[in-house]
Amino acid sequence: MAYPTIVQDLLDEGRISIRGLIKFQFGTGTYGFAKSDQPIEWNGLTYQPGGVIKVSDLPGGMGTTARQFTIELAESPDDGLTPDVLKTIEQEDYRDRPVTIYDAFFHPDTGSLLHVEALKRGYIDQLSHEEDPEEGYKLIADCETRALDYTRTNGRKRNMADQHRRAPGDDFYINAATTGREEVFWGRARKNAQNNTKGSLKDFVNGIGRLGR
Repeated sequence: MAYPTIVQDLLDEGRISIRGLIKFQFGTGTYGFAKSDQPIEWNGLTYQPGGVIKVSDLPGGMGTTARQFTIELAESPDDGLTPDVLKTIEQEDYRDRPVTIYDAFFHPDTGSLLHVEALKRGYIDQLSHEEDPEEGYKLIADCETRALDYTRTNGRKRNMADQHRRAPGDDFYINAATTGREEVFWGRARKNAQNNTKGSLKDFVNGIGRLGR
C-alpha cells in the first residue's frame, strides 16, 4: 500500500502515532470505536473511545475462500461504555452487516490526523458476550472477510432492492429487468431490412437508433 509522503517519512523515522478504528455499519445505524483515550472525528463519523479493542490476526491471501477474524470490544465505564450499553447491540440489525478496520495515522508533534488506511473489510457473522476476570465485560464479534460473497449460497436475488441493502445508492441493477428483452441486429442480417441508399445523415443516425427497438 502506498502512503502519503509525510506519513511514509514519519514511518521511516519511527515517530508516527497510529490508532485503530473500527466501523460497524448496522442496518439500524453506523457506529465507530477507536483504540484511543479521546474521540476521533473522521469522514463524518465520531469514533468513540472503546476501552480495550483487540482484533485477531487479519487473514491474508487471495482467492474466493472466506476467512474469519474476531473483534473484541471491552467495557470502558469511564467513557460511558458500560456492560449495559454493550448489551444493547442485540437490539441492532447486525447480522451480515459490514465492518471495517482502519489504522489512523497522527502527527507526533501536532496530533493532527494525517491519513486513514483500511486494513480489512468483512461482515459480522455472530456476536457473543463474555465476562473476563481482568478486562471485565467483553463483546466479541465473529466476522468473515468479503470473500464470503463469492462462496456462500443464500436467498439473495440480484436486483435493485438487494443491491441497495448492500450498497445504498448503487443502481448497478437498474436495467436488470429488461436484460434479454431487446433485439440487437448488429453483426447479422435483419429480416425485412430495407436497402435504402438515399437520405440524410440524420436519417442514418435515426435508423441506427431504431435497430435496437
